[in-house]
Order: sequence, then C-alpha cells, then structure tokens
Amino acid sequence: MRYLVKFEKKDRMLYISHLDVQRLFHRAIKMLHLELKYSKGFNPHPKLSFAQPLSLGHASVSEYLEFETGGESAESPAALKNRFNALLPQGIRILDVRQLPHTGKSVSSLVAAAKYRIEIPFFFAYREAVMEFFGREFIMAEMPKKKNTPINIRPMIIALKPLMVNENIITLTSTLHCGSASNLNPEPMLQCFFACSGRAYDRTAVTFERTAMLGWQGDVLTPLEYLCGIES
Repeated sequence: MRYLVKFEKKDRMLYISHLDVQRLFHRAIKMLHLELKYSKGFNPHPKLSFAQPLSLGHASVSEYLEFETGGESAESPAALKNRFNALLPQGIRILDVRQLPHTGKSVSSLVAAAKYRIEIPFFFAYREAVMEFFGREFIMAEMPKKKNTPINIRPMIIALKPLMVNENIITLTSTLHCGSASNLNPEPMLQCFFACSGRAYDRTAVTFERTAMLGWQGDVLTPLEYLCGIES
C-alpha cells in the first residue's frame, strides 16, 4: 500500500529540524507496527519521503509525507490518521491520509511551488513598498547553497501581495518556486524586501507559515492532492 499523509507543524515543533521530523515519523510508523517497504540493492532504505523540507522556525499547515508498506495487510486511511494523531507529540497533527495509486510519480517530484503566509511589523506606505519590490526586474540575493554568490531571485517569486493589516502586523502572502528544479526560501526574499524598503530586518519580529504546496497541471498551479490522482 502507498499512502500520502498531510500534516501540520506548529508550536514547539517549529524548532525541530527536518531530519528530526524524518526520525519522528520513522519511529511513529514502527510503533504503529506498520511494515515499511524497503528499496532493493546494496544499501536498502525505507520507502518514506517528504515532499519538501521545511526551514527551521517556520510553521506549516501543508506538509506531505509519502510512504509505502509491504505485507498483505492494509489499513484504512481514516484508521491510520486516528492512530497517528494518538501517538504524535503536540505541534505535529495529521490533517489527512489518502491512499495513492501503486504506480506514479513521487510526491517530491511533483512539487513546483509553495504558498506562504508572512507576518511582519507594520510600517506606513507598505502597499507601495510591496508593489515597487514585486515590480522589479532584478532582485539580487546571496544564497548560502550557492556559496553566497548573489543571484537574481525575481523569476522565482510568482506572487507577493498584502493580505491584511492590523495595528501592529502586516500579513503578506507569497507564492515562490519550491522543488528540486528551482527553490526559493521566503526568508532571503523578505530580507531583500526589507533592504529595498530601507528598513532593518529583525527575524524575531517575523513569522513564516507554509500554507500550500503546488505542482503544475498544464499551465495551472494545482494542489498536490489533485496531482496525485486524489482529492482532499
């Protein structure tokens, strides 16, 4: 059986790494007495993978885990969801479990973009600042994985707009490239936004939440559930 698990990562779990999340689910699956299927070859590994790692300190309501079980027994998605949630710690909650077709692309290979909700401190003329920033042809940022070589991240920013404002907080929504072909973490984008706006960037005053993962269906960005041949 092949399963897709959608889960959220919040609260205290913001500060555990992606590797720790991998270990957490691997142990949870063992404790649930599910027989993970392993790859063949000299160094077999469990068929368990995540759609895309989440940065440390970022929350999410749209994380995806794919795993495959062996043996003859099969468990219903609803039963798996309940058993997972009874076992996992506070801050990790299973939102949905679905059965996937036996064949097909991996979930990680389908991811092309992600949506984020970003909260920043309020400042005046924020709408003009967002429009000016998004309207630029070049936005140069230093990327750690590129040996801090400045690259133009503007083509990786699909959308950026203010969603709501209260007395102290501006909420931005952004859709960014996400996946193996092209990937942009929202943090360097936001650092560039603050720099272009002439403001100091204070990471402690900012929150990030991933709200969706998307893939291309033709020329339309579509939630992963639909691309996997299932509907949420």
